[in-house]
Amino acid sequence: MKKVFSIAFFSFALLANVSALDFAVRITPHMTFPLEEERDSGFGGVINADLDLFNFITVGLEGGYTSVKEKALDENYNIFLGGASMGLYFYPLSRLYMSANGSFGIHNMSINSASVDGSAGGTYWRGFGELGFRFTPGFVLSATGGYESFMIDGNPLVKTPYAGVSAKINFSTGKKASSGFMTDFEQDSAAYPVYANMYKNVPLGYASVRNMSTAEVRDVHISFRAGKYSAAEKECASYSILNRYKKVQVPIYADFGPEILRYSENGQINGELVISYSFLGKRMVEVQNIVLDVRHRNSFVWVDTAALACFIDSGTPEILEAAKYIAGTEITNLKPGMNSPLQYAAAIMEGLRIAGIVYSEDTLTPYKDFHDGVKVDSIQYPLQTLNLMSGDYDDIGILVCSCLESFGVGTGFIAMDDDFIVLVDTGIVPEKKTNQFLEDGVISDANTTWLGLSMKNFSKGFTAARTAAAKKLIAMQKDKDTPYEIVDVHAAWEYYPPVAFSGYRGSYKNPSKDAVIKAVNEDIRNYINNDLAVLIKRFRAAGDTKRLADSYVRAGMYAEALAEYQKLNTISSMNNMGMVYAAQKNYKAALNMYNKVLAKDPNNKNALSNIKKIKILTGE
Repeated sequence: MKKVFSIAFFSFALLANVSALDFAVRITPHMTFPLEEERDSGFGGVINADLDLFNFITVGLEGGYTSVKEKALDENYNIFLGGASMGLYFYPLSRLYMSANGSFGIHNMSINSASVDGSAGGTYWRGFGELGFRFTPGFVLSATGGYESFMIDGNPLVKTPYAGVSAKINFSTGKKASSGFMTDFEQDSAAYPVYANMYKNVPLGYASVRNMSTAEVRDVHISFRAGKYSAAEKECASYSILNRYKKVQVPIYADFGPEILRYSENGQINGELVISYSFLGKRMVEVQNIVLDVRHRNSFVWVDTAALACFIDSGTPEILEAAKYIAGTEITNLKPGMNSPLQYAAAIMEGLRIAGIVYSEDTLTPYKDFHDGVKVDSIQYPLQTLNLMSGDYDDIGILVCSCLESFGVGTGFIAMDDDFIVLVDTGIVPEKKTNQFLEDGVISDANTTWLGLSMKNFSKGFTAARTAAAKKLIAMQKDKDTPYEIVDVHAAWEYYPPVAFSGYRGSYKNPSKDAVIKAVNEDIRNYINNDLAVLIKRFRAAGDTKRLADSYVRAGMYAEALAEYQKLNTISSMNNMGMVYAAQKNYKAALNMYNKVLAKDPNNKNALSNIKKIKILTGE
C-alpha cells in the first residue's frame, strides 16, 4: 500500500505542473457503523481533490475527520486522516455515474476522558463505491458506501462500514469550459468532379474532430453536405461515445449531385460538417464549415488509365437517344448468325461519323502529350463531344464506348502512345474466337474476345478503324517487351463509377438512316470478303462441317449452309436449318424443321421459342 501511495503522490505532483488538466473535488459527509461491539455509530466527512486522467481514472489527495463513540468511556474517538486516493469511474448512461475507489494514508486518533487522555498515530485504508446522478457536466451527486480501517502499530483499532452522500464538482485548468466541437480539415488533393460517384466510398480528405464539451457525447453521427452540389447528406462516421477532449480522424465522404458537373473552373466550394450527438440525454446538432478545393469538371490525371471509365456513361438521356436512333437502324438490318456486337459497333461508328463528328486535336492538353503523365488533362464528357461535333482521340473513344454501352454492348479500351483503341466485347469466349475472326485481328483476355477500333482512323469509317486497330493489336501482342493494359469498362466501373453529364445542347443532328445502313452494309461485305472468306477456305480444307456451315450462314451463303447442316443431322443442325429458312422468309420450311426438332426433343427451348416468333410474324 505504501508503494501505491508513493506512486499516486508522485504522479499528482508531476502532473500538477502541467497545464490543461481536469480536476474534481468531492465532499463526502457520512455515517460510520463500527464492527466492534464496544463502539457505537459515529459520523465524519472526507474531502478529495482528484486529478482526472483518461476520462476513467482519478488520482489525488484526501483529508477528513471521523468520530466514533467508545461506549465504555462514553466519549468519542476523534480521528483526523490524510492520504492518497485512486479510483475508476464511468458513466454507463449519460447522467448515471458509478465509481470504485481506494485510499491509503496516515491518521491521528485522540480521545478525551477522565481515564484516558492522549493521542496516537497510525495508518488507514479505505475502499468505497459511488452511484450518482450527473446534474450538469460539472456537478454529480452520489450515494456513497464503503469500508475503512484505522490501525495503530499495525493492529486495527477501528473497523467500520460507512455510508453517506458525495457531492462531486468537476473543473478544468488550461481548457476553456465549453460545449461543441473543434474541427480541422485536410485535403491531400483537389476534388475532381468526374469522380463524383467515387467520393461516396473514397474520402475527399480527413477532418480532425475534437469534442470540446466538458462531458462525453454519445451516439455521434458525422456527415457532410455541400449545398447545391450535394444530392444528399452523406454520413462519414459514427461513434457510440466520444469522451471530453477526445479527438478523432474522420474520413470525409460526399454524395454529390449533377450540379458538381457544372463546375467549370478550378476553385473552392463551401461544405458543411454536420455533427449530430446526444449531450446529457439531449439531442443536439452542430454544423462546422469546411472548404473544398475542386478542379474543373473536365480535369483528369492519367495516374490510373482505368479511371477514364468515369467519363464513359451509358445513362445520359441524350446519349441514350442518339445511340438508340443509330443502333435502331441496324436492328432490322442484322445478319443472322453474324456477331451482333460487331454489327452494332459498325452502326455506331458510321452513324457518328456520318452525323459529322470529326477528330480535332486538343491544342491545350493534346492526348499524345498528356495521356501518360501526371499533368492535369482536360477530357470531354460524351455529351460534350456529341454536341461540339469534335474531340481528341480519347474524347471520341469515350463517346463511342458510351453509345455502345447504352445499347447493351460491352466495351473496353487501350490507351496507346499515338492512338486510342476502343475495344468491343464480342461475347465470344477466347477459345472460339477463330470461328468468326482471323486470330491476329482481335485480342482476348481471360473472359472474352475484343474487337479493336482505332480512334485515330475514326473519320475513315468502321472498316479502316478496325483494320488499323488489328495491325496495332498484332504488333502489340508480338512486342513482349512493351506491356499493355486492356481496360474492361465494366470492371473499371466497380472502382470508378460513371457520372452522367446531361442537359447540354449543341448542334448534333441524327444522321440519315439510309446512309448509315449503306455504310454498315459495306463494312459487313468487307468483313465477309476478308475474315469469313479466309475462314471458309480453312474449314473446308479441314473438313470441319459444323464450323463451315456456321461460316456460310454468317456470309449469307444460305444454300451452302443448308447443304452442310444436312450432313450433320443433329438437333443443333436442324435448329440452325430452321434459322436459315426463317432468314430466307421461308417460314413454312422453318416450321417444318422446328417440328422435326420437337419430334426428337419435345421440350427443346430453341425450337419452341422460334415457332412462337414465326407464328407472330405470320399472324397465325
